[in-house]
Amino acid sequence: MDILKPLHIQKIGLHYLPENRLRLKVEVLLNKSADARIKYWQLGGQDTLYTESSAGQAKHTLVMYNLIATKKYKYQIEVVKGREKYSSKIYPFQTKSIYQTTPYFALDSLDASSSDIESKFFLTQILTQPGAAVILNGAGEMVWYESFAKGVKVSSWTPDQTVLCVLGSEDIPSSGGDEIVEINRKGEYVKHFKLGEAGMDKMVHHEVRKDAKGNIYSITFDKKVVDLTSVGGSKNDTVKADGIVIFDPEGKKIWEWSFLDHIDILKYPNIMKNKKDLVHANSLFDDGKGSFLMSFRDLNQVWKIDRKTGKVIWKFGENGDFQLDKAHYFYAQHWVHINPRGELQLLDNGTKTKQSRTLSFALDEQKKTAQSRIAIPYPKEFHSTVKGNSMLLDKDRMLVCLTDPRLFLITDFAGKLLWKMSIGGDPYRIEEIQGFKNVAHE
Repeated sequence: MDILKPLHIQKIGLHYLPENRLRLKVEVLLNKSADARIKYWQLGGQDTLYTESSAGQAKHTLVMYNLIATKKYKYQIEVVKGREKYSSKIYPFQTKSIYQTTPYFALDSLDASSSDIESKFFLTQILTQPGAAVILNGAGEMVWYESFAKGVKVSSWTPDQTVLCVLGSEDIPSSGGDEIVEINRKGEYVKHFKLGEAGMDKMVHHEVRKDAKGNIYSITFDKKVVDLTSVGGSKNDTVKADGIVIFDPEGKKIWEWSFLDHIDILKYPNIMKNKKDLVHANSLFDDGKGSFLMSFRDLNQVWKIDRKTGKVIWKFGENGDFQLDKAHYFYAQHWVHINPRGELQLLDNGTKTKQSRTLSFALDEQKKTAQSRIAIPYPKEFHSTVKGNSMLLDKDRMLVCLTDPRLFLITDFAGKLLWKMSIGGDPYRIEEIQGFKNVAHE
């Protein structure tokens, strides 16, 4: 009987995947059911990595990831059944060069005081077709990617350690897409929503994230047919703006909001000039307390919106509800969010000042006052008029994406440059991710 035989491995098959050069599949056949995982490490490296464990079977398919191209590695298979343990011999393998959907990423500089950055991980995306979601380490090396025929218009790292993406062809404007994909580290699709299927009846753009309940929220394109004859238009004219949509984990639409429901369209300034893209929403953030923060580029404003009622609670920015010194006005801002210090943070693209900045504010929502907390101006030669973002890195550094100069930066609060990376493409956003390395390590 097999149950009485000593546990051992009967066959090992290592498979290079042509669709992804940083992911290797290993098939393991045991003489009886047991748990299995792979231990692997780069020659000369300091880290030992592990695949996710596969439990209670004789045939296992394991995936090695968090690899770097054209490097030499070794691996060993570990199996266990109760008190029985068995390890294979140590085998070598070498990763191949990457050629799909990947522009260059060049680490230009790293300050000697910030060597810890090399061990961090960052998620970004390739907007053009074919596109990709990409994870980089702080040394500028790609450690994970997933290619798509369409562009990846925006991406985010979820609490489930998966990557959410909006996919769309290049002819869809405003970073828009007709698909939402959630993919895990092994390259498996966890979710896939498509325009015209389930609850996705409109294209989405500029944002896709999970809330605390696992629902997926995004910005949508919205439109209304309106009689604009009184302002020089036609009787059945179309006005286009933005909205919010929330999907449950199965893709059913469970909530929707429209900017057009909260304005008087006929009295809106320059309605005929701007009717094809009224305010250009470009980021959406769930504050975890029952509200969304929505950024409107063309208003130079952030709106707080009640997630249940859809009521606009306040408007922050130029011509908003808060007292704000003109020195702290922001223009064409991107990626508005609440940072770990509890402050409202954004990247000021500075389309009027011709200088991009990271800004954060402490808001008194009762008194409608705002105090500047972080203000980091970036060199004028780094000015970016569109896209981009900034996020707090640890307690005293800032991670920044500047699209026009095609740069990723890390600075201190005084603006001192600590890390600089050049990109061979138009970057939309960069964010530090947690858990990518830890889950793969023992």
